[in-house]
Amino acid sequence: MRRIGRLTLITVGAVAVLIVTGASADTLRFVTVTAGADHSCALTDRGDAYCWGANEFGQLGNGEADSVPHTKPVRVSGGLKFTTLVAGLTYTCGMTRDGAVFCWGANDSAQLGDGTVKNSVTPVRVATDIKFKAIGPGGSHTCAVSLDSVGYCWGGNWHGQLGVGDRDGDTAAPCCSRMPKPIRTELRFRTVIAGGIDSCGVSLDGKAYCWGSPQEGRLGTGAADAANKSADKTVPTAVVGDLLFATVTPRWNTCGLSSTGTAFCWGAAGVHGVLGSGNTIEADFVPVPVRVSMNADLKTITVGPFHNCALTRDGVAYCWGENTDGELGDGTTRDAPVPRQVATSRRFIAIAAGGNALVAKPGDVKTWGFTCGVTTDAGVLCWGDNRHGALGNGSTSRALTPVPISDPTEILR
Repeated sequence: MRRIGRLTLITVGAVAVLIVTGASADTLRFVTVTAGADHSCALTDRGDAYCWGANEFGQLGNGEADSVPHTKPVRVSGGLKFTTLVAGLTYTCGMTRDGAVFCWGANDSAQLGDGTVKNSVTPVRVATDIKFKAIGPGGSHTCAVSLDSVGYCWGGNWHGQLGVGDRDGDTAAPCCSRMPKPIRTELRFRTVIAGGIDSCGVSLDGKAYCWGSPQEGRLGTGAADAANKSADKTVPTAVVGDLLFATVTPRWNTCGLSSTGTAFCWGAAGVHGVLGSGNTIEADFVPVPVRVSMNADLKTITVGPFHNCALTRDGVAYCWGENTDGELGDGTTRDAPVPRQVATSRRFIAIAAGGNALVAKPGDVKTWGFTCGVTTDAGVLCWGDNRHGALGNGSTSRALTPVPISDPTEILR
């Protein structure tokens, strides 16, 4: 018998048997998944966070930053136990059981909230004693809700996306606010989620509010606001209509799940059918909520930059919008102006849409997208763009249908 690190080599006659020792015999059971621009993360039922994909800003939280695709899940450093894990565009945030928030990755606009504008390759605590119950990172700013339902935001504020009544930043960092600031409103919130240059929240009575840039109607506050691109809203403004929502998530477009399990979207022109209303090409903007063309009772909706997905009450996954990289998971690369069922018999308990766009020059926009979901048996499947390893399956090849992530506990790579 010979030990090699955590491996034991036992020779029986002429046969050598390699046994893994010291490793957990338990299979990891995931409970939620989240997706950024090029990275994904998932949380286990024990509160352990794993991430994979791009890591140029340290968004994987594994103690380093590099330009190498991380095609298999890696454990987030620090040994923290999280109850919530949510990816921003190029950073990630997690919330612990006691309501503390930690973030890691890109911090050029102070989106990590640690009082600096320096990237972090490991989790750093948001610089406040406030205890939170919900967290919503975005592109260059982050929002959260305290235990007493007060909304807070920090990070970039050039379009008033922090909701604090102005477009200013700190004296030492005019771009942004380096620590949490309370949203300027008497409203109390269930959720507040940051988008790119806007934010949205759902009040305790279920009404939706958005603020920041009204471009392409992303605030849902009507045609007049959407037509005036300089009419930034620096405080929460009611979304048009009498709908009540459970959640509202802003990205390049904005979608919400109503209290009755119906999906509504608004904002960016639906050239890929991203609003799910049945039209391949929308008007220049859709400034008020339109119903997603789907009759099923939904329990979850996730919003990507150019595609969106939802889960029915019984865990069936549907996606719609752009499908250039197979991010809809239906086995094709055809866009879908209405929800299309993901090509798998597996059922899901959580789903997350990721991706981004690169504007090389006016009129030249490169987009990409991917999706991940947690199955009812606590595994993770992903599909779509995989250039940076965001699917976590050990490769950089895209997948038009769901593929399982690699086992993070596997010793031999």
